[in-house]
Amino acid sequence: MIKIPKQDRKAWARKQFRGFENILLPSFTADFQGLDEAGIAYDVRQSIKHGCFSVFAVPLALSLAEQRHFLEVVVTAAGGDVTVGLPLMEPSIEGQYKLLDIAEQTGCSHVLIHPPFEYHAESEDQLYEYYRELIESTDLGVVLWATDGTQFTHLHPSNVVLSVFDRLADLPNVVAIKLMATLSLPTVYECCERLHDRVLIGSVSLGLMPLLVKHYGVQWSGAWTIEALQSPEKPYVVEYLDNLIAGREAEAMKIFWKIKPAYDALFVLMAPMLPKGIHPNIHLKYYQWAVGGNGGLLREPMDPKEAEFPLQPHERDSIKAALRSIDLEPREDEESFLVGTANYEKGICLADLARVPMYVT
Repeated sequence: MIKIPKQDRKAWARKQFRGFENILLPSFTADFQGLDEAGIAYDVRQSIKHGCFSVFAVPLALSLAEQRHFLEVVVTAAGGDVTVGLPLMEPSIEGQYKLLDIAEQTGCSHVLIHPPFEYHAESEDQLYEYYRELIESTDLGVVLWATDGTQFTHLHPSNVVLSVFDRLADLPNVVAIKLMATLSLPTVYECCERLHDRVLIGSVSLGLMPLLVKHYGVQWSGAWTIEALQSPEKPYVVEYLDNLIAGREAEAMKIFWKIKPAYDALFVLMAPMLPKGIHPNIHLKYYQWAVGGNGGLLREPMDPKEAEFPLQPHERDSIKAALRSIDLEPREDEESFLVGTANYEKGICLADLARVPMYVT
């Protein structure tokens, strides 16, 4: 487990948050009733092989008890080699406090905080107090999330309430902010200008990284699936950011143009999903499996809108073609994806699955 020095958590983050944080989704037993500990640990080890500084454990469709178990497995597998962060995904404020306690007790290092999407703030002060009370209740590092949408457009037209984030940036354990890839450029600019001297700016936009590294000292990316663009043997994305930080811009741009076909293909895949607020979780699982990860099917999604975007055969073919376009050779043993690599290596096969959820066709 990685210990955070309480006296200077911002300095801790400046040292630790360097590179990429990889999304880590749960893996399940064949009956979907329990967590596959071996599969989860498999993906943690893969993230370490990819060269990530952190894993972002997304407790998707898990009860609070299962979330505790999931985080315990992740932290144990991480073994202090990488940090472990997570989003507070509970739909109620009470649930967010409970999950925050679990994150502390299991040895996580940081959390990404955002109000539940049903939460409505009447004023900037009310929104600030929501954040402040939650943040001050923990010793963990806190990452803010700047995302578009409509939840807070009555407070700021961009949905990012900059005056609130400006105040929150002064809190001692607020260490970073993740900028959503779909934010407008003016919003990105204002966030960077107002916050970069107090918190680390994290961007998931590879195209913006040269500017953000050069002008705002960006040194990390908020959680996303780097497996869409690299393998452990060919860590293109990690090397891209490393080169930018070191000032080797020419080398970095060669890598950017190398991986751009697959980068474009990823956004084509997500284009119909992002405006609806959908994260392509099963597609991300497939990307991870294709370059060596555990894979495995997820439970039925919590958000029924995700069922509108099943993982289809032509999408699996497109993902493999995108990987080949940047000289990555994807795996072909599709059954190991469906049951999960760790299960497959134990002799579990497709016939052993309780069902194939509706989000895979």
